[in-house]
Amino acid sequence: MEELDRRVRYEIYRRFAESAAAPSVQQLAEALGQGRSAIEESLRRLTDTHALALAPGTTNIWMASPFSAVPTPYPVETRERTYWAPCAWDSLALPGLLGVDSTTRALCPDCGAMLSFEIRDGRPVPDDLVVHFAVPARDFWENVGFT
Repeated sequence: MEELDRRVRYEIYRRFAESAAAPSVQQLAEALGQGRSAIEESLRRLTDTHALALAPGTTNIWMASPFSAVPTPYPVETRERTYWAPCAWDSLALPGLLGVDSTTRALCPDCGAMLSFEIRDGRPVPDDLVVHFAVPARDFWENVGFT
Protein backbone atom coordinates (compact mmCIF):
# COMPACT_ATOMS: atom_id res chain seq x y z
CA MET A 1 0.00 0.00 0.00
CA GLU A 2 1.33 3.41 -0.92
CA GLU A 3 2.04 5.95 1.83
CA LEU A 4 -0.66 8.31 0.56
CA ASP A 5 -3.19 5.45 0.61
CA ARG A 6 -2.36 4.76 4.26
CA ARG A 7 -2.82 8.42 5.12
CA VAL A 8 -6.10 8.64 3.20
CA ARG A 9 -7.43 5.50 4.85
CA TYR A 10 -6.44 6.75 8.31
CA GLU A 11 -8.12 10.11 7.68
CA ILE A 12 -11.31 8.39 6.50
CA TYR A 13 -11.48 6.30 9.66
CA ARG A 14 -10.63 9.27 11.86
CA ARG A 15 -13.46 11.33 10.34
CA PHE A 16 -15.96 8.48 10.60
CA ALA A 17 -15.03 7.93 14.25
CA GLU A 18 -15.34 11.62 15.12
CA SER A 19 -18.51 12.44 13.22
CA ALA A 20 -20.17 9.24 11.94
CA ALA A 21 -19.81 10.74 8.45
CA ALA A 22 -17.49 10.07 5.54
CA PRO A 23 -15.21 12.87 4.45
CA SER A 24 -15.54 14.30 0.96
CA VAL A 25 -12.72 14.21 -1.55
CA GLN A 26 -12.22 17.93 -0.94
CA GLN A 27 -12.01 17.46 2.83
CA LEU A 28 -9.43 14.70 2.38
CA ALA A 29 -7.43 16.82 -0.06
CA GLU A 30 -7.36 19.77 2.35
CA ALA A 31 -6.56 17.66 5.42
CA LEU A 32 -3.71 15.85 3.66
CA GLY A 33 -2.37 18.73 1.58
CA GLN A 34 -3.01 16.92 -1.70
CA GLY A 35 -4.81 17.69 -4.93
CA ARG A 36 -8.25 16.23 -5.65
CA SER A 37 -6.88 13.98 -8.40
CA ALA A 38 -4.29 12.41 -6.05
CA ILE A 39 -7.02 11.72 -3.48
CA GLU A 40 -9.37 10.28 -6.12
CA GLU A 41 -6.61 7.98 -7.40
CA SER A 42 -5.90 6.86 -3.84
CA LEU A 43 -9.60 6.15 -3.22
CA ARG A 44 -9.73 4.02 -6.37
CA ARG A 45 -6.66 2.04 -5.27
CA LEU A 46 -8.19 1.52 -1.84
CA THR A 47 -11.39 0.34 -3.49
CA ASP A 48 -9.48 -2.07 -5.70
CA THR A 49 -7.99 -3.69 -2.59
CA HIS A 50 -11.39 -3.79 -0.84
CA ALA A 51 -10.21 -1.39 1.87
CA LEU A 52 -13.35 0.63 1.21
CA ALA A 53 -16.24 0.94 -1.23
CA LEU A 54 -17.17 3.97 -3.28
CA ALA A 55 -20.73 4.84 -4.25
CA PRO A 56 -21.22 3.40 -7.75
CA GLY A 57 -19.92 5.68 -10.47
CA THR A 58 -18.44 8.23 -8.04
CA THR A 59 -15.49 8.88 -5.78
CA ASN A 60 -17.81 9.37 -2.79
CA ILE A 61 -17.06 7.03 0.09
CA TRP A 62 -19.91 4.59 0.59
CA MET A 63 -18.40 2.19 3.12
CA ALA A 64 -15.21 1.75 5.06
CA SER A 65 -16.09 -1.26 7.15
CA PRO A 66 -17.36 -1.21 9.80
CA PHE A 67 -18.69 2.26 8.85
CA SER A 68 -21.32 3.15 6.28
CA ALA A 69 -21.70 6.68 4.94
CA VAL A 70 -25.40 6.12 4.28
CA PRO A 71 -28.18 4.90 6.58
CA THR A 72 -28.51 1.13 6.76
CA PRO A 73 -30.73 -1.31 8.70
CA TYR A 74 -27.95 -1.47 11.34
CA PRO A 75 -27.77 1.74 13.39
CA VAL A 76 -25.14 1.54 16.11
CA GLU A 77 -26.11 3.87 18.94
CA THR A 78 -23.36 5.02 21.29
CA ARG A 79 -23.40 7.61 24.04
CA GLU A 80 -21.99 10.23 21.64
CA ARG A 81 -23.73 9.55 18.33
CA THR A 82 -25.35 7.03 16.00
CA TYR A 83 -23.21 5.31 13.39
CA TRP A 84 -24.41 3.19 10.49
CA ALA A 85 -22.91 -0.26 9.98
CA PRO A 86 -23.11 -2.00 6.58
CA CYS A 87 -24.21 -5.30 8.17
CA ALA A 88 -24.86 -7.10 11.47
CA TRP A 89 -21.25 -8.27 11.64
CA ASP A 90 -19.95 -4.71 11.29
CA SER A 91 -22.42 -3.50 13.92
CA LEU A 92 -20.58 -5.77 16.36
CA ALA A 93 -17.13 -4.67 15.13
CA LEU A 94 -17.76 -0.94 15.18
CA PRO A 95 -17.95 -0.52 18.99
CA GLY A 96 -14.80 -2.61 19.35
CA LEU A 97 -12.95 -0.36 16.93
CA LEU A 98 -14.12 2.74 18.81
CA GLY A 99 -13.78 1.24 22.30
CA VAL A 100 -17.35 2.19 23.25
CA ASP A 101 -20.54 0.55 24.44
CA SER A 102 -23.41 0.44 21.96
CA THR A 103 -26.92 -0.71 21.21
CA THR A 104 -28.16 -1.91 17.83
CA ARG A 105 -31.79 -2.49 16.99
CA ALA A 106 -32.50 -4.05 13.61
CA LEU A 107 -35.10 -6.14 11.85
CA CYS A 108 -34.14 -9.72 11.14
CA PRO A 109 -33.82 -9.91 7.34
CA ASP A 110 -35.13 -13.50 7.45
CA CYS A 111 -38.23 -13.30 9.66
CA GLY A 112 -38.76 -9.57 10.26
CA ALA A 113 -38.53 -9.83 14.05
CA MET A 114 -37.01 -6.89 15.91
CA LEU A 115 -33.53 -7.73 17.14
CA SER A 116 -31.71 -5.81 19.83
CA PHE A 117 -28.19 -6.40 21.00
CA GLU A 118 -25.60 -4.47 22.89
CA ILE A 119 -21.88 -4.31 23.30
CA ARG A 120 -20.93 -3.72 26.94
CA ASP A 121 -17.31 -3.66 28.06
CA GLY A 122 -16.29 -5.19 24.74
CA ARG A 123 -18.66 -8.15 24.95
CA PRO A 124 -21.97 -8.84 23.18
CA VAL A 125 -25.20 -8.87 25.21
CA PRO A 126 -26.87 -11.30 25.06
CA ASP A 127 -23.77 -13.47 25.17
CA ASP A 128 -25.38 -16.20 23.06
CA LEU A 129 -25.82 -13.89 20.08
CA VAL A 130 -25.81 -15.62 16.67
CA VAL A 131 -25.30 -13.83 13.37
CA HIS A 132 -26.34 -15.63 10.18
CA PHE A 133 -24.70 -14.76 6.87
CA ALA A 134 -26.81 -15.23 3.76
CA VAL A 135 -23.70 -14.74 1.61
CA PRO A 136 -20.48 -16.67 2.27
CA ALA A 137 -17.63 -14.39 3.37
CA ARG A 138 -15.58 -15.36 0.30
CA ASP A 139 -18.30 -13.78 -1.86
CA PHE A 140 -18.90 -10.53 0.10
CA TRP A 141 -17.14 -8.29 -2.43
CA GLU A 142 -18.93 -9.68 -5.47
CA ASN A 143 -21.82 -7.39 -4.49
CA VAL A 144 -20.82 -5.58 -1.31
CA GLY A 145 -23.95 -3.43 -1.36
CA PHE A 146 -26.19 -6.49 -1.21
CA THR A 147 -24.02 -8.34 1.26
